[in-house]
Amino acid sequence: MNIAIVHEWLSTLGGSERILIELLGLYPQADVFALTHFPENFIGTPLERVKPQTSFLQKIPNVKNLYRKLLPLMPLAIESLDVSKYDAVVSLSHAVTHGVKTNKRQKHISYISTPMRYAWHLQDDYLKLHKLNKPAIHSAARLTLSLLRRWDRWASSRTGFFIANSHWTASHIRESWGRESLVIYPPVNVKRFKPAKERENFYLLVSRLVPYKLTPEIVKTFNELRLPLVVVGDGTDIEILKKIAKENIQILGYQPDEVVTDLMNRAKAFVYMATEDFGIAMAEAQAAGCPVIAYFKGGASEIVKDGETGLLFKEQTSDSLIEAVNRFEKMKLNSKAAQENAARFSSERFKDEFSSFIKYVMK
Repeated sequence: MNIAIVHEWLSTLGGSERILIELLGLYPQADVFALTHFPENFIGTPLERVKPQTSFLQKIPNVKNLYRKLLPLMPLAIESLDVSKYDAVVSLSHAVTHGVKTNKRQKHISYISTPMRYAWHLQDDYLKLHKLNKPAIHSAARLTLSLLRRWDRWASSRTGFFIANSHWTASHIRESWGRESLVIYPPVNVKRFKPAKERENFYLLVSRLVPYKLTPEIVKTFNELRLPLVVVGDGTDIEILKKIAKENIQILGYQPDEVVTDLMNRAKAFVYMATEDFGIAMAEAQAAGCPVIAYFKGGASEIVKDGETGLLFKEQTSDSLIEAVNRFEKMKLNSKAAQENAARFSSERFKDEFSSFIKYVMK
């Protein structure tokens, strides 16, 4: 089978990049396309040798520091990629790749992490993050996002088949594009974790430190609780966290997989407040036998078994998280139950389900 895999931007080793790794394991002959690619960020990773064909965005000076601000150009960029010679096109999309141009002869399958969240349900976060909420440019920025939504809805018609990474995402696909989708949970390397026999007395948060993740709210909560919290991740909010964190909180910044694995194996519980489309970090924590305390909406409700492998709280507020942590402190959850729960998200299961669907589509 002649196959192209189209990725958004290859910038860091995150959730969508791990999906790409699994797909290249299934289809090593596939050619990879991406809007942009920063190879220096993948040295020592399974994607080190991948050399994707990129869009014109790659040629923009200083694009490594600008690409997230180039959202208005991304529809044009994705349409500029030529995948016409392939029998099958698999796009991995959380922004625009589902809009890659295909023809009637081709099968186009799009694995959706989320419809373009910044154009739909996180507009205010996007405007704030890129300082586009100032009076002089606010109206123009909102008009741009409106045009992006129009393009996004139209571009979705280019996809023959949608796969959603969760039932939550499937509902957004239905709401945004009026399309149905098959749910295949993303791959989690559950075998890399070996839970400690005795969990240690610290809570853990692993996340990109960007506004919609609400990490400052979690840090403020643990300031009040005076319980030990370790924060792993990098992003625009890291300096805020460093300023507000008290002595019971460690802000470690970015850490390699082996460090994250060790922390998850030992942590008392993993805490999370964002509404995630899936939330691989939560599934990884479960694989490490680590209970998860998370906001109940989004992927958390599909990952965590409330009262068995963790606790789900009802409001994205400090008070709600405090109540959940205090309740958790009085409970003793079984690490084995969390570990067994995570088996539902294994890499092997993902590969079996994905390859079976591709075979069905290509009949």
